[in-house]
Amino acid sequence: MKDLNEAFNTIEDRHSNIQLNKEHLLKYLLMFTVVTGATLVIPTCGVLKSQAVMVGLLAATTFVVIDTNLPNNVYINEFHN
Repeated sequence: MKDLNEAFNTIEDRHSNIQLNKEHLLKYLLMFTVVTGATLVIPTCGVLKSQAVMVGLLAATTFVVIDTNLPNNVYINEFHN
């Protein structure tokens, strides 16, 4: 029979296991702010703030997906196929 101990953990126990990488979070927030700011400033026609935020969220989310699925691996003094 399966061990069901994890099924009976409280909500606080589950949230305490979440770990955030602050460097990655900083990259994603920086990407969001740059794209949102560029969307507000660059176009000559008026852009709504909500639309600029949506473009920033889309760009940051795309960056997160690409960064987590295709990370940059650097190998020093070794050759890997």
